[in-house]
Amino acid sequence: MSKKKKIVLLVAMVAVLAIAAFVNIWLINNSNTDVTDEGGAVVTGNFFSTYRTDRQNTRNYEIELLDEILATTTEEYAQAREEAMAQKLKLIETTELELLLETMLKAQGFTDAVVSIGTSSQNINVIVSADELTKEDTAKIYNVIISEIETTPDYIKILAI
Repeated sequence: MSKKKKIVLLVAMVAVLAIAAFVNIWLINNSNTDVTDEGGAVVTGNFFSTYRTDRQNTRNYEIELLDEILATTTEEYAQAREEAMAQKLKLIETTELELLLETMLKAQGFTDAVVSIGTSSQNINVIVSADELTKEDTAKIYNVIISEIETTPDYIKILAI
């Protein structure tokens, strides 16, 4: 396989991953199916379950694409397979870390939480189910994050819904 074909294949693979990420964000923003209860309060449980489902579906799709690249056996795709394997491992590590952090936040007393770690950036977004966050709550969340990830506050965004 020529070097030009390899570059085209890699660019196409990155484009598909970027599109999948965009679609995931779009689905999250447009599928906010919060419901109000009889008292008029917003029930946010649907947001958390919808987010997790959308995130898992997107990750499954990305892994399928990477598996297709890994399934090629010819020598001309060796570099593409190496990069696909590295991306797949990064996705798996990120997923495991997000799940660990979500569980740790629930153990700290938060009703529900989702964590989104950027695979191509250092950004970490934390969304917790709470009416508002005190300084103590924010410090608790930050301490949970830095206990598992070496980062600075500049890259951590914490939201309450």
